[in-house]
Amino acid sequence: MNIRAGAFAGGVILAAAITGVATSQQQPPSPVAASQVDLPRSRADNAAIAAAQKEPLTARLRGVLSQDPASQRVLSVADASPVPVLVPADPALLRTARIFTGDRHYMLVVQRGEQIIEIYGATKAFQSPIAPAAQPAPTRPPTAGTLTAARPAAPASTIARAGPRITAARVPPVAARAATQARAEGLTNVRTERTEYGVDVTFSRFGAAYNVSFICGGPAAAGCTEAEAVAFASSLQLIGGGAS
Repeated sequence: MNIRAGAFAGGVILAAAITGVATSQQQPPSPVAASQVDLPRSRADNAAIAAAQKEPLTARLRGVLSQDPASQRVLSVADASPVPVLVPADPALLRTARIFTGDRHYMLVVQRGEQIIEIYGATKAFQSPIAPAAQPAPTRPPTAGTLTAARPAAPASTIARAGPRITAARVPPVAARAATQARAEGLTNVRTERTEYGVDVTFSRFGAAYNVSFICGGPAAAGCTEAEAVAFASSLQLIGGGAS
């Protein structure tokens, strides 16, 4: 091997060694990882749960579930859930219901024609350690951290999706009426998002975070508008759960 060839080979070996050292070094963990927290329930939330449990429609829906052997499991699981379990107000939809539970969350799946509706609720969330930008007003300091509802892997949708806040200002009349109904039923932090399969609605109620996913034939399918989704979410009834 001549001197030029030897120098070239040595350079290749040295470069390979440097590359190996660089790739073998693990990246340090991110200092801004989100942490999981429990969602607090206020006295007002407990009072709202107690009031909802006394509603006549709640008793009617529980009666429908208790009389149908196929739906009795839904009722028993709902009663044992730490999350207030919301279900459709239509008894016919409850006959198609399937319920899944886990650590401080539940998912209820129903079918309405060709449309699949998933109702997910949780009493835990992921909190970002990054504080939002400071407000310009000096009398309102920024709040440290933001909350995102925690959801494990599930077959279609996720609970924390960003979207426009639903308000009655500068929206079509149908959407404005749906937003008004949502507020009247105690829904807060209502957000919607168009998806490739339909529409999602997220909101807070009874001290828990909820997500309702509408899996339609497509975003333009009948009964799959954002206003209709918010109206449906507002009509959900408490049938059990929420024990402190």
